[in-house]
Amino acid sequence: MGNFKVKSIVIAILLSCGIPGYSFAQTKEDKVLINQIDQEVTTLMERGKIPGLSLVILKDGHRIIRNYGYADLEKKIPVTAQTLFQLGSTSKAFTALAVLNLAKTGSLKLDADVADYIPWFKVNYKDKAAKVTIRQLLHHTSGISWQTLSLIPESNTANSLEQTVRKTVDLDLRNLPGKKFEYATINYDILAYVIQTVTHQPFESYLQNQVIGALQLANSSVGTPVDPKLMAKGYKIGFYKARPYTAPVYKGNNAAGYVISNTTDMAKWLEFQLGTTNSELKELANTTHERDQTVPLHGMSSYAMGWEVNLDGKGNIYHEGLNPNYTSYVNLNTAGHTALAILANSNSSFTTLIGENVTRILAGDPVTKDFEKVDKSDQTYAFVTFLLAGYVLLVVAFVGKIGIDAFKQKRKFEGLTREKSAQLFFFVLCLVPIFFALYLVPKALAGFTWESAIVWSPVSFLVMAQLVLGAIAISFFAFFISLLFPEQDKLKNQLPQILVMSILSGLANMLVIVLITSSVDNSQWKYLLFYYALTCCIYILGRRYVQVNLVTISRNVVYELRIRIIDKLFSTNYQNFEKIDRGKIYTALNDNVNTIGESTNMLVMLITSTFTALGTFIYLASIAFWATILTIVLVLCVSLLYYLVSKSTNKYFEEAWTTRNVFMNHINGLMDGFKEISMHRNKKLEYKADVTHTVNEFKEKMTTANVRFINASMVGESLLVVLLGTVVFALPKIFPGIYASTIMSFVIILLYLMKPINELLGSVPAIMQLKIAWNRVQEFLTGIPATLDIYAEPLPLEKVVNSIKLQGVSYQHKNKNEKNSFGVGPIELEVKKGEILFIIGANGSGKTTLAKLLTGLYEPDQGRILINDKPVTGSQLGEYFSTVFSPSYLFEKLYNININDKAADIAKYLKILNLDEKVEISEKGYSTIDLSGGQRKRLALLQCYLEDSPIYLFDEWAADQDPGYRSFFYRILLPDMQKLGKIVIAITHDDHYFDVANDIMKMKQGRLEKYVSENLSAVELV
Repeated sequence: MGNFKVKSIVIAILLSCGIPGYSFAQTKEDKVLINQIDQEVTTLMERGKIPGLSLVILKDGHRIIRNYGYADLEKKIPVTAQTLFQLGSTSKAFTALAVLNLAKTGSLKLDADVADYIPWFKVNYKDKAAKVTIRQLLHHTSGISWQTLSLIPESNTANSLEQTVRKTVDLDLRNLPGKKFEYATINYDILAYVIQTVTHQPFESYLQNQVIGALQLANSSVGTPVDPKLMAKGYKIGFYKARPYTAPVYKGNNAAGYVISNTTDMAKWLEFQLGTTNSELKELANTTHERDQTVPLHGMSSYAMGWEVNLDGKGNIYHEGLNPNYTSYVNLNTAGHTALAILANSNSSFTTLIGENVTRILAGDPVTKDFEKVDKSDQTYAFVTFLLAGYVLLVVAFVGKIGIDAFKQKRKFEGLTREKSAQLFFFVLCLVPIFFALYLVPKALAGFTWESAIVWSPVSFLVMAQLVLGAIAISFFAFFISLLFPEQDKLKNQLPQILVMSILSGLANMLVIVLITSSVDNSQWKYLLFYYALTCCIYILGRRYVQVNLVTISRNVVYELRIRIIDKLFSTNYQNFEKIDRGKIYTALNDNVNTIGESTNMLVMLITSTFTALGTFIYLASIAFWATILTIVLVLCVSLLYYLVSKSTNKYFEEAWTTRNVFMNHINGLMDGFKEISMHRNKKLEYKADVTHTVNEFKEKMTTANVRFINASMVGESLLVVLLGTVVFALPKIFPGIYASTIMSFVIILLYLMKPINELLGSVPAIMQLKIAWNRVQEFLTGIPATLDIYAEPLPLEKVVNSIKLQGVSYQHKNKNEKNSFGVGPIELEVKKGEILFIIGANGSGKTTLAKLLTGLYEPDQGRILINDKPVTGSQLGEYFSTVFSPSYLFEKLYNININDKAADIAKYLKILNLDEKVEISEKGYSTIDLSGGQRKRLALLQCYLEDSPIYLFDEWAADQDPGYRSFFYRILLPDMQKLGKIVIAITHDDHYFDVANDIMKMKQGRLEKYVSENLSAVELV
């Protein structure tokens, strides 16, 4: 007997002190059970960021109290059985009991109109007055929406409850009273005011005396703690951790969420609810457990009075409690005589999960590993906040760079023009609907005001909202500064705007599907419709802006690349130009550059799809984390497959582009040598076979590369289809608690996501071709030796050319291996003003090479060329010449000739050359060049006359002329040029006209020597 008394005293002391780990369990099985509960609770507390938690369990007549963590995390004050917590919505069971107690005494009737007790209470349904009963308030079937939580005013005055209830006057009900369940906290505040009206005393006093006091819950109270020193410090989740948070006082909501208690009293409360203690309120407690059968179920539950009744057949009655900085969970199983209550000092939704899992452990059922019902809003808000912070830092860096560039005079200040002012106005105008959309966010998401949203949301929500405004403000400032100090490079000036609009467009594209899936069974559809229209506009207009600007930029890039190539080509001398592969020139200027230009749509798609996919993955993670991880892993696998394929396929693209160069060379040969290959059937067929082989080789390599990518794409799409099947068929088996609506949302979003993913993967071949084209252009540019500066101010020319002289000039042709193959020189030559020089020689003797040296097209390897005994460079030398080469090329326009000043000469020479009836010349050029070979050479000769250079060089000009014009050329034109003081150098074989020349030189095996006629003596020729 003595030992029993001592044991009882020890138990009482342990219970009062709340020592963690104490229980009445004596058996081994009970200890195993408690260890399992401890492990589950501590694991979920850590995941849920719960600083402190107190748990009481009633099982088989035993009372088990377990305390975890800290009542004050900073001060390391541990939770005990005496630590006080706000109960949140589990307070409603106390209020319901108080209402039934008054109904028992006849002070009120459950089916009476609320207006019978509160005369000024009035609500409407579809513009007509509606009657709401006390019972409907108890069952949450009043028709009042749950969003009315935001109407509850922050107040701690004596009339706070009346202030709260008056917020419902003339309220429009969502549903007809008594027809549908919708949880609304304010229902119980109205009940509290009815109690206050009926009893003529403050609600808190009545509940304290008639319910809490009657049940001898000495540590419990309403609104304010019995002992503030025992009150746990409240915490709120923010940025992945619990943070101290002092919530506003809502005295008007005491009846619905602000009963304060500890696990010692909650143990008594559970015993009372199970009916194991004697109390006059016992029968009333049983009545509060009776579910409302007059309305449809919500899920697998039905509401009673301050209790949810689970209809899964296991007999559980439960309720959750959530305040801004406290949570609770209470579960009763009257059939199994078990109950539990959990009190926590954090707003973490893991408190409910802990309660459900402990309930499962007590029932011998497996715990759930599905965290779908857990609120992930903090993770989402925090992630978005970090993204916004990164964006803000980038914009700040961008603004800083503008400042540095302005300081270094790289950017110059420009005032606000009318056009820039219009851009600013348009920017502000676009912000109006965006600001309005931000203002509506709490209303659209939860029907809340910003004040209530800040109180009930994680800390990260407010920071995110502030950063959104900060991001808009800094973006506007950056835009404003960039207008005042614009980047001179138009491409660089537009890129930041294009990037921002790409991000907005991609995210808007993602939000479209989010809004569609969110609109299902959502009472806020009007707001969602507004957001849907806004996001569609942002997506479409943003994408248009990006696409239009990228088209402009890409075309500018094409233009710049072509001009760079052309500049480089014009900046090299003929000697180097002659060595460049023509196929490479055609491919670089056309195929490569066009490939770069046509990449615009691919780039737009790539940018938009990237941000769409990123945003969608973030959203998916918020509704089904592990399924999203599975999706991301699969996408990474597909991307790895594409990488391996691209690595092995790149060589086919490279070889195809090389083959394209060969093909272009064949086309060039076709254009230049068509008359030669047209002479013989077999020659034409053989050449065609070479062209066909090149085209076929290009086709085969491109086909091989593209087919390999198609194969990889099919594998990727198959894996995505497998993923869809996994989501539909496997997820419900893996996670039995997952909602069908969640699976459906995931499938819809995944189907939507497949398009941007496939676009991203499908762009890989285009990206590779773009990369190859870009590299080929850069290699081509690098390979062109720029020896001239065509924009440099030219050196002054000699006004009168008295002589041209070659001293020791020699030149060696190089083959592909840079080895000497043929050369001319050394050459000594002088031709004076008014002299005609004929150069003769056999084919291959070096006449053409000499002509190119004379005109500056080739730079001599040795020796020098002088004008008026002054050395000149090749680029200068050409300025003194007018030439007709063989074969000659005739442009359709006359360059470097003022047509208006030469009108008289044009008419004169056209008539002299008998072309006046064939050709007309204007500023636009020749009316036609579709002439015979001889006529074309006469036009070329006309150009020489018009250029009026001091030195003329003619390469076999008379070869294509009929005898009459040949004689006219030698007997009339050349002497006329001589009379004008021109230096005339003619390469010719017309020995009948050798007498016209002042001198005749012969090229023989690269050497220039004096020509001695077989019929005339050297003296006579001289």
